[in-house]
Amino acid sequence: MDNIGIKIKSNDKIAKCISSIRKYTNLSIGEIKDKITNNEYVMVCGYTDEDGIKKIVKAYKEIISLGVNVEIYEHDRVTTIDFLMNLIDMYGDIARDMQEIDDLMYDED
Repeated sequence: MDNIGIKIKSNDKIAKCISSIRKYTNLSIGEIKDKITNNEYVMVCGYTDEDGIKKIVKAYKEIISLGVNVEIYEHDRVTTIDFLMNLIDMYGDIARDMQEIDDLMYDED
């Protein structure tokens, strides 16, 4: 599956992170608790969803600051926050390149 997601690994600190997760998702308290208990993604987005990845990064940083153990997944494999930051940078570079191409094409007409 082509996705990016986070899972909460600290089952003893569920209450600490529920309010943080709710800021970034539409999940209910019960749904978040169930996902944590069942080791499911509490947040997930498509691999090419730049805004979704940015939300995951924000949520990850906020939850980590609470002392909660969180794992990030890319294509169902554990990855790092640095990977996501590089992915966001790459999407920004692509957007700038596309804008430059558009500007050049527009200027030629």
